Amino acid sequence: MSGDADDEPILLDSPRAPAATRARCFGATDVGRVREHNEDAFVVGDLERAERQGSDVLEVGGARGALLVVCDGMGGAEGGEVAADLAARTVWSEMRDAQTTDSPEVFARLLRRALRAANRRVFDEGRRLGMRGMGTTVSAAGVNHGHLIVGQIGDSRAYVLRADVLVQVTRDQSLISALLAAGHPTDAGTNPSAILQALGVGPDVEPSLSIIDLRAGDRILLCSDGLHGQLGEAAIATMVAEAPGPDAAARLLIDTACAAGGHDNITALVAFVDGSALAAPASVDDLPRFREFDPREEGERAFTSTSNVARRLAARIGIGEDPGPPVVPATGQFPLMATRPPRPRRTDTSAPDPGPDLPGPARQRLPAARPWWWWWMWAVVVAVAAWLLAGLV
Repeated sequence: MSGDADDEPILLDSPRAPAATRARCFGATDVGRVREHNEDAFVVGDLERAERQGSDVLEVGGARGALLVVCDGMGGAEGGEVAADLAARTVWSEMRDAQTTDSPEVFARLLRRALRAANRRVFDEGRRLGMRGMGTTVSAAGVNHGHLIVGQIGDSRAYVLRADVLVQVTRDQSLISALLAAGHPTDAGTNPSAILQALGVGPDVEPSLSIIDLRAGDRILLCSDGLHGQLGEAAIATMVAEAPGPDAAARLLIDTACAAGGHDNITALVAFVDGSALAAPASVDDLPRFREFDPREEGERAFTSTSNVARRLAARIGIGEDPGPPVVPATGQFPLMATRPPRPRRTDTSAPDPGPDLPGPARQRLPAARPWWWWWMWAVVVAVAAWLLAGLV
């Protein structure tokens, strides 16, 4: 992108009769039990009425559907809060003001444009405030005409619960996921908090887009890693399945994560979907499927069952093979970023000094090769030490 998030055309679709898809939505967030500041932010809104959730469950039934956005900020208390809040508000305003569509592919392209606009705003704000490295993860999802359309950057997640089976419909853009996918499970615990991409740390970003066909009775969960990193998926599935409403589900998930330690900020957005436009699951095997959408392609060529975005990000740091050119130009940003200090058993919660060549405390890169003069210096030291020892003998 050359400085403008709106530089690509959005293919228009012909309007059709609106499908009756209803969504009951609710989101909540909590600072947790360890952190002093909440660097998570979220939006739950009705695009048709341009209305955001208040204190009660938001009932959405209009043609434009619901939008859910969860962000997990990075860059210190002030920087993380600013980045997450600005990103969530920008994605909401961009999608609220976008064209009406009942095409999931067009909606995905609009969501991609909104995420890139949010990236530019956070990046510019970070430079204005002198907070280089300020950024956020984001998972944004639209419930639109029988589909769930998700845009993801980082490691915040989206799930769909169907027939009591919880399916993750995003792919983490994280170091641990890249190592596991490449068959290196023994290395996966080296830096569990490191992510491969974040919104706002560079002038452009490549969101991963996925489109999921919904069924009657599906329950959707978007959450920050303060939830999915604290609770197992079996426990999450049970709580979402047994909750009488989305508000009860969100609050129970957060309360349980806090009781389990609450090591990070915790955010949960839950939507129960139903309506005449949604078919019932055809069988017990009719489960949600992750399908990444390439906005450059049309038809079935646009969909893959693996995340090429995550594979490209991993290939930049030498993990796995590069599946091809990115959808947006590379920006030269450091490929490995850590959203927060590693969680396991640490008493010093201050972020490590990233060194003078890194733009902020929330970003890290893999260790670089030592410069030639470093080895020369140590060779001299060893030689002098050997000479002194020989003289003593």
